Amino acid sequence: MRKRAKKIKYRGVTIRERINASGTISFRVECPLAWFGRAAFRQFTSKERAKGFIDHQQNDQERFGSLANSLTTDERLDAASALEALENSGVSLVECAEFYLKHNRPVSGDITLRDLTEKFIEARKAGLGVKRGRPLRQRSLDDLRSRLGKFNLTFGSRLMKDVSTGEIESWLHRDEWSQQTRQNYFRILHTFFEFATTKGYRADNPMKTISKPCPDDLTPEVLSLVQCEKLLEAALDTKEEFGLLGYVVLGMYCGIRSAELERIDWAAVDMESRHVTISAKIAKARSIRNVEIPENAMLWLMQCNKRAGDIRPSQFRERFDKLKAKSGIKQWPHNGLRHSAGSYHYALLGDSAQTAAMLGHTQDSVLFKHYRALTKKKDAVAFYELVPPSNVNPSVIAEFQ
Repeated sequence: MRKRAKKIKYRGVTIRERINASGTISFRVECPLAWFGRAAFRQFTSKERAKGFIDHQQNDQERFGSLANSLTTDERLDAASALEALENSGVSLVECAEFYLKHNRPVSGDITLRDLTEKFIEARKAGLGVKRGRPLRQRSLDDLRSRLGKFNLTFGSRLMKDVSTGEIESWLHRDEWSQQTRQNYFRILHTFFEFATTKGYRADNPMKTISKPCPDDLTPEVLSLVQCEKLLEAALDTKEEFGLLGYVVLGMYCGIRSAELERIDWAAVDMESRHVTISAKIAKARSIRNVEIPENAMLWLMQCNKRAGDIRPSQFRERFDKLKAKSGIKQWPHNGLRHSAGSYHYALLGDSAQTAAMLGHTQDSVLFKHYRALTKKKDAVAFYELVPPSNVNPSVIAEFQ
């Protein structure tokens, strides 16, 4: 006859002593339904371990029972609904709460996009978050303000934390914009949202999951030899009215960037030593460079009736449009003067290092992408022989060989 299992009560829970087939003794705890929501047993090799298990379970029940009693009925229902929604997700309520607090309550608090735009621009003005800590120039600040201003027409009143990736992507990929325009906005928005993340106004940068627009590489265009000649002659004929002869000559023969021509004045043009100094304050790369003025370009510059003050005159855009119309150029190539300068210079010399130095490039790859093989050497020779009508055509080719 099988010996009846002994049982004891510990803290209201039954422990049964059992003799196993192997002759060993184990202690089985008959778990109350409240512990696991169903009938369950746990078996231990000693009575002490069985009692320890009961102590742990009963203490947890008392602790969490007290906590549950402190919750309102609505809070209990809310917790139960949340657990039901998270079933099989592998995510706990605590993890959900942490995620919510991180994304819905930014460290630095709530702020609208319009207000953060002002903080962003002020930071850039002071050189904060900018490469090498250099304050942005006014031209760059104006570009930031203009593009973010357009973005704020749609999102300015919204809280930074609430603007979604999908909304930004839809706004960015509008039909009327070219890929280049989209890329320009993408670059600024990426920097703006990264600033928001760094400053604790948002948990993530939504731009990181948006594909960057990539425009097709179009072959750069330059002014033809005939167009260069007509533009120079038109600038000479209208030098009193438009005052653009110096601007055209320095852009066309020295390859000075339009943004640099906007800031330099005639004091940077040394007619005696035949070079233009682009100071670090003016240069795009903040690095000084001296650009040689070709001999034929000197003859054009000597025709300027005013060689003092700004090289780029006031009301520039209106005057330049009239000059292009007078010269008969209907389709103006992007960066026409600078691209022409680099292309004719490279075609004549075939020396990428010299052309890159003139243009202020640090890498030949930029030169090859924008200026190589756009003009022929015979046209380059003729380009450097263009002189004002009243002058005898000088031989300037030797100066470059």
